[in-house]
Formats: sequence, C-alpha cells, structure tokens
Amino acid sequence: MTSPYQFEPTKSDFCDDYDSFNTNHNEFSQCFGRSLLQISNWCNCQKCTILPTDRECICCSEIDILNKLRGIYKCVIENPSFSKLIMDEEVIDITRKQIISKTKNKGKKKLLCNTILENKTRRYLCYKQFVFWANEWTPIGKGNRVVIPACVINVIRTKYAEEDGHYTGFKNSKIPY
Repeated sequence: MTSPYQFEPTKSDFCDDYDSFNTNHNEFSQCFGRSLLQISNWCNCQKCTILPTDRECICCSEIDILNKLRGIYKCVIENPSFSKLIMDEEVIDITRKQIISKTKNKGKKKLLCNTILENKTRRYLCYKQFVFWANEWTPIGKGNRVVIPACVINVIRTKYAEEDGHYTGFKNSKIPY
C-alpha cells in the first residue's frame, strides 16, 4: 500500500537554488546608496532603471539563480521565454485564472475576477509569474517576498504604466517568521 503524496515532488526536486534567489541579497550592504548613483555603477545588463530604494536597485546579473535564465543574453528580459511567459497577455490571463481558483483571499479573488484589469493588477500578475519562472515553477510560499531586478520592473512598468507614475515598490512581508 502506498502512502498519499509519496511520489509528489518536493521543493528540492525542482530547485536547489531556491535560497539563492530568495536570500542572495545579503550583499545589501554593497547596495547602499545605489538609488543615488548612476545606473552604470551597478547595472551590468544595461536595461535597469533607478528605483526609489537601494534594495530595489539590483541587476539581474547579480542574482545567481537568474544566470541560468539569462543564458547567452546580457539581460534576463532578452530571453525569448521572458516575453512568452511573463509579458504575453494570454499567459497572464491563465495565471490570473489559476490564482483565482487557488486563492482563499476574497479581496484578491474579487480584484482578479474583474473583466477589465487595471494596470496595477497586470503588473502584479507579471511579477508573480516572473518569480514563479525564476524559481523553476516552485512557489516561494505565503509571506516570502523577493526583490525583483530593476530591469524586469522597468519593462513591466513600461508596458503596464500607471497614469500618475506612482508605484508601490518592494514591501517586506507582514507575516512574522
């Protein structure tokens, strides 16, 4: 007799590098003052933009787990899979429907069930899809947040811009560890 979930894959089956995307930002001390510097002082992919906080001013080339996704390209956003998986409207709609079917959060479900999505919601879906892709389709779990590279933020905000130009930016989790 087999036990339930005996043959289900675990996080380690998919991604040994999970922690490198989630915690490779221990070098934040090296990021101090980046939001005041010229981009060329910290961006290697030449696609980043200055963001409001030092923590958000990080290039895709600095995140170990993204090296595999960058492959031969200078920037992760140049990978053809990025356009297909992160920026494609139909894929984002599928992501939206998956989140609706899985979430128990009524507010999130109501927001995602709108037939006309706001750009803020589209950005959220793109960010979520990017983190999922970067972690080799392994969810990072409730309350775990990661800083998304400035180049990725830039291309998503360009496509789904806010009329007033104001964005929320990275927020730490409210869930205590």
